[in-house]
Amino acid sequence: MFRSSQRGMTPTETLIAAVVVAGIALLLVTRLTEEPTGEARNTTIERITTLMDALEKYAIDNGGLFPTTDQGLEALLHKPVEEPVPHRYRGPYIDSSDTLIDGWGVPFHYVSPGGERRPYDLWSNGADRAEGGEDENADVQSWNRDSLIP
Repeated sequence: MFRSSQRGMTPTETLIAAVVVAGIALLLVTRLTEEPTGEARNTTIERITTLMDALEKYAIDNGGLFPTTDQGLEALLHKPVEEPVPHRYRGPYIDSSDTLIDGWGVPFHYVSPGGERRPYDLWSNGADRAEGGEDENADVQSWNRDSLIP
């Protein structure tokens, strides 16, 4: 009787082939769902907007006073003990200390009072961690509404 020289794959060969195909599929899915470069900037804009809302709530609760520069943004998580101590503190005003970090892993800058008669200035220097810049390197600033557009 004539026997073919071709035979089917053994279970081990089938398993190896399945693992290789699954690895390639995983690599492709990872590439397709990978965060775009603008994701860090979008995260920064989202967080700075959250902080701006939290600062407004803090001020409403505390007679129009914002945390001082020395009290910093930590005042949104824990009641400050430095003067002026807020007497109507209803915090925490944010859910996590992660909100205090921009999308590039750097703490936000906060000064109160801010420039040009603003109650505070809150900003991130962007991906390059330097003032100014364009695209990913552009600063995100509470007082510059254009910088808060993704």
